Amino acid sequence: MHGEAMVTARMGDEKKRAVGRVLAREGLNASQAINRLYDRIIEEDSARFLDGTSPSQNAHAWENAARFVDSLSTPRTSRFDSMTKAEIRTERLRARWLM
Repeated sequence: MHGEAMVTARMGDEKKRAVGRVLAREGLNASQAINRLYDRIIEEDSARFLDGTSPSQNAHAWENAARFVDSLSTPRTSRFDSMTKAEIRTERLRARWLM
């Protein structure tokens, strides 16, 4: 087990109280929230998510990624689906004017 270290941050009293209320509502405390923040920075090897990118921009990117992934699992159909291998070979030879 690794030792523990303390992280200190300065912020306004009202910000601290407001965030404390949100965290309490979510069932978290400041230490848990900061640990999750640090875990995410380690996991992503980046803190770019803190750059102010709006959640709607991230949501749009995730929606596009989800659509792409979903499209990969959609079966593609072609005129060859109902043909035997011999019929496909024959069709391809005809298309090349070799038959």
